[in-house]
Amino acid sequence: MKEKGFTLIELMIVVVIIGILAAIAIPNFMSMRSRAKEASLKSNMHTLQLAAEDFSTMSEGAYPLTCATTVSEVLLALSYPAVSSAVKSIAGAVSGLSPQVANNPLLPLGFKNPFLPTTNAWESNPPSSIAGCTYYESLGAIDVAAIAYSIRGYGKDALLVLILTAGQ
Repeated sequence: MKEKGFTLIELMIVVVIIGILAAIAIPNFMSMRSRAKEASLKSNMHTLQLAAEDFSTMSEGAYPLTCATTVSEVLLALSYPAVSSAVKSIAGAVSGLSPQVANNPLLPLGFKNPFLPTTNAWESNPPSSIAGCTYYESLGAIDVAAIAYSIRGYGKDALLVLILTAGQ
């Protein structure tokens, strides 16, 4: 009686085919991960833009000088009567804190750095290029208010810049 099973040649052919498929799939997977992180960074930049525009809506069209500048500070600087409930700021009232621990942030709590999860996802006025970090910088500053802002995000290898001004 003949035993049923695979021969050594058949098993080797299957292993070689699996190896070829893995050699094709792994680089594509790594490339997709990198592109997904870049897309997450662009999403963070857009979220920061929405927070800046939301701030502008609450502060009569002015943008904040930093992410910690509150709507009340801008309204007082522009000689508008400050509203007691207008203590919102882009990333909370304490500079350098993540939105998760700040007071009244306009940024969502899930605002995370896609490249370095332990690093802040945002910074006010860019100190250096940190992968995955989104930076807010005011342009045309007047006291605590600004007429425009620049949002920069550092991807894995390149700087992404988004510059917006009022009315654009």
